[in-house]
Amino acid sequence: MGIQSVVIDHLPVGLPADSALRLPVDAADDAIHEAIAALDPGHRIGSADDPVFLTAWLPCLKGSCLSFLGMSPVSQQWLAGFAGADFAAARRAELSAALAVVDLDAPLPNDPVEQVTTLVRALTSNEASTAQFRLGRQLLWCGPDGGSGIACSCDPSTGRPGVTGSYLAGASGAQLLTAGGEDLAALIDTQPWGPRLREAIRTAEAALDWPVRVEFVVEHGRAHIIRSTRAALHGAAHLHTVATRYEHGRLTPAQAVSLVEPLDVEKARTASVRSRGLPVAARGLGVSPGIATGTVVFSAAAAVAAKANGAQPVLVLTESRPEDLPGLLAATAIVTERGGRTSHAAVVARGLGLPAVAALADGVLDGDAKGLRTTRGETLRAGDRVTVDGSAGLIHLGGHLRRPAGRQTAAELPGWLDEALSALPAQPGIAVRVNADSGADAAAGRALGATGVGLCRLEHMFLGERHQMLQRVLMARPGPDMTEDLASVHALLRAEITDVLGAMDGLPVTIRLLDPPRHEFLPDVTELALTAAATGAPADKDRLDVTRRLHEHNPMLGVRGVRMGVLLPMLTAVQIQALVEATLALRRAGRDPRPELLVPMVSTPTELDFVRGLLDDVCVRLGTARAEVGLSLGAMIEAPRAALLAGPIARRADSLSVGTNDLTALVWGLSRDDAEQHVLPAYQDIGLLTASPFAQLDTEVVGALARQVAEQARAVRPGITLGVCGEQAAGAAAVRFFAEAGFDHVSCAAPRVPLARLAAARAAVAEGAADVHARGEGR
Repeated sequence: MGIQSVVIDHLPVGLPADSALRLPVDAADDAIHEAIAALDPGHRIGSADDPVFLTAWLPCLKGSCLSFLGMSPVSQQWLAGFAGADFAAARRAELSAALAVVDLDAPLPNDPVEQVTTLVRALTSNEASTAQFRLGRQLLWCGPDGGSGIACSCDPSTGRPGVTGSYLAGASGAQLLTAGGEDLAALIDTQPWGPRLREAIRTAEAALDWPVRVEFVVEHGRAHIIRSTRAALHGAAHLHTVATRYEHGRLTPAQAVSLVEPLDVEKARTASVRSRGLPVAARGLGVSPGIATGTVVFSAAAAVAAKANGAQPVLVLTESRPEDLPGLLAATAIVTERGGRTSHAAVVARGLGLPAVAALADGVLDGDAKGLRTTRGETLRAGDRVTVDGSAGLIHLGGHLRRPAGRQTAAELPGWLDEALSALPAQPGIAVRVNADSGADAAAGRALGATGVGLCRLEHMFLGERHQMLQRVLMARPGPDMTEDLASVHALLRAEITDVLGAMDGLPVTIRLLDPPRHEFLPDVTELALTAAATGAPADKDRLDVTRRLHEHNPMLGVRGVRMGVLLPMLTAVQIQALVEATLALRRAGRDPRPELLVPMVSTPTELDFVRGLLDDVCVRLGTARAEVGLSLGAMIEAPRAALLAGPIARRADSLSVGTNDLTALVWGLSRDDAEQHVLPAYQDIGLLTASPFAQLDTEVVGALARQVAEQARAVRPGITLGVCGEQAAGAAAVRFFAEAGFDHVSCAAPRVPLARLAAARAAVAEGAADVHARGEGR
């Protein structure tokens, strides 16, 4: 049979050849000799000066190959001179070992042509007659006119066109990866092999329609391409590459959207260049992405004062409370010794677009909160300059202070990508709403493409100094004082709810009844005890008695959500009244408010009946009806019991919203505020978990419960609205999961809305492509 030439596109690293010859395994010796002569027309195989070596790809080697075939004693000596005696001896030993597999006593021939023929014949003797093997000339990358290189057709960090990479003379690809090489961009135009390499890179990029990564070797001043593959780009480089192709009409909107991961947008925005080279002072959990430099302060008041003096304060606290809001608003970054991704500081930081680190693994605040001690013996003091990386969870010493042009409040999509999203044809898919606790939050979310408010948390309207208003209600005894305090709460809520509904006019707004763990709005028992002991005043003693009576050992599982509404029905009625009045006032003004009332922490369907009764009573007192107000009633599914009773609850509800934060905590039996400081990091370190369930949706159980909620609810009320809110809900994988499970919307903080919209669009595009494939279209 004749010899057939074939181009080898993908070869094992370090064994390059730009062409090879294919032969049948039963080829006669003459055919093998003819192939060797074709590969070595200069008869250099086995010579002492500039020898040729061959490589064989044999069926028995199953994808591997046999290298440095045709090694004679003198060519082995030549190879030892270039690559070292150990290297040459090891290659000879490999050939001997390969032959010994077939015939233990057979010596390896020293004649190079006989050596190739003997090895090929021995190793293919048991192969079927229809099998083939390949024989190629092995390129040598050592010597003054040889080397190895890796080239990319763009800058891997920015995506801008231009050849980049490394080249190492007289070395193999493996040595290039370990030792590094010269800058290819500065070298390519000075070498005789440069023009051919450029042309090969251009050809490969045109064929793949994407920036390429090219592995090549140079032998005798000529470049040979080992393989060309699509370059693996991330962040800004990936965005630039997709943008270029979309803007030139080479990608449709759907193709462009499907090529961009939300993580690429986030990486492009929060690249941690500013922390490069800075020593690490402490490590923790990154709970809000971004990076910022500032000076350390240890109280909310100090942060406010520092901001007023023109500084950029980094607020460091044991943990934040509602009254710390002014300091959080003044900060350029936030660090808390305790807490996790769903802690108060983390939620506020994400809403503000601030970098934040919590659950410090190697930092402890001094008792007087005037310093942060690290396990390395360092202490950060007030005024020290630090850089906080909220993506990596690191606090660096030092950093360059820059006056920010304005707070970055969102991982905004590039204009071309936002245009591509808008250009997608209207199709069913999961919508993205915003978590908004003020009119400004709602307006920001709407500007970023949110289709409504998925969660408006009334307790967040009582942060900062306002927390005292709610505290007075919680601690008051029935009587004139409580009536006055409730009136203040009503007035505040009506004004704030009006702003939120107005900003989201014509779009749905889900208003959740108060759901704070009660202790967050109560005075500190220890501080009150010290004050009462010092003053002896009856009023202080009375406050202490009330606080002790309301104290709970586990407030996250205590009087919160609907339970607080049942124990204080007047407080629930005030909230409902504020919502109804705000809705009616806007409607009389010609606006289109679309409120949805959400009952938190439901664990039995009768709790929903209780709230419905209060709602009807309020409407009667105001001379209207719930239908006239257009107010729907929904339940928040946070307790496993509620998830398992989704059907009965759905019979009484217009909507259900799965709260993944609390549902995850209760399913796992983990504290939202403590688990990510010790338990979960330890579990990840020793391999018991791959990710925190508070960071990545636990689809195995929490996701399965959510899917069950959707199935049960749809079974009894096909048209019921199903939503999801929680920190895991806006992740790309979670968005796709909930879209496939049949949910109507997910909700997240305003800075994450663009990324969630992108994830939702990608899920819809993927679903559409799957439908087309299933129908057999486009084939």
